[in-house]
Amino acid sequence: MKHEINEIVHFEIPAKNPERLRKFYTDVFGWKFKNSAARNLQYWNITTGTKHSPGVTGGLYKRGSENQIPVNYISTPDLEESMAEVERSGGSITVGRRETKGHGATAIGTDPEGNSIGLFESLDRGLFRQRGTQSQSGANRIKSKRRNDMTKDSK
Repeated sequence: MKHEINEIVHFEIPAKNPERLRKFYTDVFGWKFKNSAARNLQYWNITTGTKHSPGVTGGLYKRGSENQIPVNYISTPDLEESMAEVERSGGSITVGRRETKGHGATAIGTDPEGNSIGLFESLDRGLFRQRGTQSQSGANRIKSKRRNDMTKDSK
């Protein structure tokens, strides 16, 4: 795991008033929102980029409690190993592995200072960049052990 660059791949924002926050982020940053309509949840998928500059995807949801805070999800090829590394390095796991049908699995923890971090293992993550070998024109990549060979970059 230490040989890959683990990028922020998703974020989630809780909202007391989702309509107000959707308007705010649309007006200020031009983000686009689409209601997921999944299981009657109040959850909106967020697109932060454009066709030419993709950006990071996110989600906005109706806050269920005051304890819910924004979370950045960091990619990992091995969720269990990342959870163990968080704890070995002085952090803690607050929400263990949860499967997200069709997408992968997540866990939530905190760093040693209590900042929330999310971990995400994708079903079809594909390739991860090796540390020290990335470049502006294209990164050297290594295969994830959970790679789905049906993805378009599998050659």
